[in-house]
Amino acid sequence: MEKNKSIFISAGDISGDIHAANLIKSIKKNGDYKVYAIGGNQLKVVADNFIKDIVNINGFGFFPIKQVFFLKKLFKTIKEYLINEKINKVILVDYYGFNIHIAKLAHELKIPVYYFVTPQVWASRKYRIKNIAKYVTIAFPILPFEKQMYEKEKVKVFFEGNPLVDLVPDAVEEKEMNPKKEIKIGLFAGSRKNTIKRHLPVILDTVKILKGTINAKFVLFSVDKSEQDIPEYVTVKSGNDFEERKKIDLALCPSGTVSLENALMGIPMVVMYKLSWANYLLARLLVRVKYITLANILLNKELIPECIQHKATARNLAINILNVLEEEKYISIKEELLKFRQQLGPEGVYERVAKRIAEDDNGL
Repeated sequence: MEKNKSIFISAGDISGDIHAANLIKSIKKNGDYKVYAIGGNQLKVVADNFIKDIVNINGFGFFPIKQVFFLKKLFKTIKEYLINEKINKVILVDYYGFNIHIAKLAHELKIPVYYFVTPQVWASRKYRIKNIAKYVTIAFPILPFEKQMYEKEKVKVFFEGNPLVDLVPDAVEEKEMNPKKEIKIGLFAGSRKNTIKRHLPVILDTVKILKGTINAKFVLFSVDKSEQDIPEYVTVKSGNDFEERKKIDLALCPSGTVSLENALMGIPMVVMYKLSWANYLLARLLVRVKYITLANILLNKELIPECIQHKATARNLAINILNVLEEEKYISIKEELLKFRQQLGPEGVYERVAKRIAEDDNGL
């Protein structure tokens, strides 16, 4: 008689929810699994039993007291599911602060743990890798240099590529900067409300400077116009429409996933980021990387201009955008970005990770 095949998966933010859902779709092609999940809207669709939405509680940074109690209660519920439903495998996607507690619990219950999109321990809090080594059966980092770090800690690890290569379309190679044509500039304020609140006013002030200087159309992506005061000369596109994004010549965006997506599409950009001063000072103590943009980190140079915290002013951003739009500079950045995709592995990342997890003997 075939043993019960059940999986519990946890993702705590929007991008993690997308990766988790795509991974589950691929896993289900490898066998008749029953999937229990905590996550967001994407996992809700593919899970057989969706336990709780944790993506939309906006759990970021230091949790308010209410969120702490919510997560403690949820942790108790997860333990009951792991035991009562005889879960065979636990998959964690990013979201270290909460997921590592699930990893420890599963380890104590002798349930194998698979960590997809491992935390960026190379950037800060390197001690986290010790906990991953203790509790995780197989780690699947999504940046090529991370594999060696896990191997040093004796973690079983596979780099199967970065899942964004499965989601983000190829670069548009033929674009050139013609000063006579109208330039299309994409604006990205971030995905979290607090981030948008800090970034959007600076972005709109930057547009005010630029619109009197260059012939440009400005398109703001993924911001709810009903909640913001957006001037009529800025077009708003809701959602993450890659086909629309392929049409832009340059992006002004935060570091993180959106900058990596733009890099994969070969879009030259200027990156900005502003934190509250308390979080910025804390980040200065914890973060040990030279750059904050993944393209710059992987290339080990500042190909993409970065304007962080007090440097993220409208004037500085406008100056950097105008510099990038200079023909020679623009072509140089574009050429490097067109080669960038190769560093993140071939397409089929979800399928390869799913196959590894499905074929691993632990838990079955």
